Amino acid sequence: MTQITLPTRYYRAIPINRPSYETVNFQLNVDNTALVGIHCWNIGCVDGPAINNDYCVGMGWPQATEEAGRIMSGMIRPAMDSARSLGMNVVHVESDWMDTWYPDMESRRTGKNVRFQPIHHREIMDRAHGPEYLQKSPIVHMRRAEIVSPIGNESLFFYSDLLDTYLKERGIKTLIYAGFATDMCVLNAEGGARAMLERGYRCILIRDATVGVETPQSFPERLATRYGIHIFEWKIGYSTTFDQLCNAFSSNTRDFNMDPSLGLPPEQGD
Repeated sequence: MTQITLPTRYYRAIPINRPSYETVNFQLNVDNTALVGIHCWNIGCVDGPAINNDYCVGMGWPQATEEAGRIMSGMIRPAMDSARSLGMNVVHVESDWMDTWYPDMESRRTGKNVRFQPIHHREIMDRAHGPEYLQKSPIVHMRRAEIVSPIGNESLFFYSDLLDTYLKERGIKTLIYAGFATDMCVLNAEGGARAMLERGYRCILIRDATVGVETPQSFPERLATRYGIHIFEWKIGYSTTFDQLCNAFSSNTRDFNMDPSLGLPPEQGD
């Protein structure tokens, strides 16, 4: 069986007067690990709708949208291709908002038709996203970016339970996440890390292959991104970097004797 040794870190909260980052090297069996690309949208991409300054949708503001595009082409796609070359499962998670683009997939969405909204709710949504954004904004043509779309027989999922069934059927125990947005969907969406942790999976985030919903004011310091990474490393799982993952892929070994479900014990570090 092919294995990789992946360095990770987590945020140790206890004791609360001396919190710190700790490191863990996991010995992962490729057959029991999946790379998960979550909510990789095509707004601002060559195959998607252009950014429209009259609407705040998708990743919100141009800076985060452009950064997501850079990450998809420069990190997520190469990570997917490397995983594929080792035989690691690559799975894709998307929002059922785009179910009209994927008519063969089960959708449980009840809001396909415009529903009644109280006036104040509608006013706030218009203020936040732009008037009639569900009908007129780039979100109408939003779907998964082509560069990180499924290849061959790879699967795309809208819902945690369907993803869980797929993973359990294949004996997958560890999920390595990349995608968007760090502070929202990666944490809390269907198929996101919190939902899958609750179903028993070890979750690892590629912390430089993600970006949060950053405003122009927060983008220089990546405040939303850093917040999402912190929550992930503290309460959900572990994180690694794109370079660490690539090095692990390129240094993979074959060992038929080691229990693939076991990780090496924690090592102290920065």
